[in-house]
Amino acid sequence: MKFLVSKNLHANPNYTLLLGFFAVMLLLYFAGDLFYLANFFGHTPLAVLQTLRGDLDAFVEPLSLASLLEHLHVSLFLAILAIFTTMAIVLRLNLQFRHKQLLILVSMSSLFLASLSLLGTYFFCDALVYAYLFFTLLWHLGASYALALILFELWVKKA
Repeated sequence: MKFLVSKNLHANPNYTLLLGFFAVMLLLYFAGDLFYLANFFGHTPLAVLQTLRGDLDAFVEPLSLASLLEHLHVSLFLAILAIFTTMAIVLRLNLQFRHKQLLILVSMSSLFLASLSLLGTYFFCDALVYAYLFFTLLWHLGASYALALILFELWVKKA
């Protein structure tokens, strides 16, 4: 994915400005995604299970498989686009190879594991809801950390 003309992020001041505001918008997207997930599923394990399984006492219907798959399809597509573009910029930062590698590995794998654990919670085991919450928070934090590094490199460091 080569959408940058140069590997030097400071070669063109317009790119610096554009990438900086792009990073800010992605930070807002990640924050908004967490609020969306907390509103849709809930922010506690019990609330997520209540959304997935339903609760007769609270008159909450269980989430249908079609709704769950639709949510996963849309959210995975958007998250993959956001993380891939973020990591494409991270690859051009002046970081050690291991730092970049760990950041990409943690963000990408935790997004994958969050989706798998949500499906596992729906089909197999309620205990996987803890993995879903952990990995969801982890991929958001990893991607947000990458965006913070990008903003620091673009607007503070100014090499």
